Amino acid sequence: MPNIDWGQLKTAEQIADDERRARVPAEISRAQGRAILGLRDLTAGVEAYFASITDKEEAMWADLAWNHTSTWRRFDSPFLQGAARALSLSEEDLDEMFIAAAQIVI
Repeated sequence: MPNIDWGQLKTAEQIADDERRARVPAEISRAQGRAILGLRDLTAGVEAYFASITDKEEAMWADLAWNHTSTWRRFDSPFLQGAARALSLSEEDLDEMFIAAAQIVI
């Protein structure tokens, strides 16, 4: 009888999330990210999101992410999550944009 590690078992939802993450680039360059936003006509929305940030520290982090990082991380970036919420982008929208952005050669 096989030895089963019950702690390693995953739900169907967890398996689907793992499969989705495997298809989506974990990061893209800032230039690729800004390019896909421009191609999707979303740049003004991101800039409006920045203008709406009133917390000084949050505004600093957003500025660093927008203007000074070399890469944007898909799955753990507070900047990306905040901007996505402001633009009403779903997780699927973000995945698709990262996949498309990764194909952009600058």
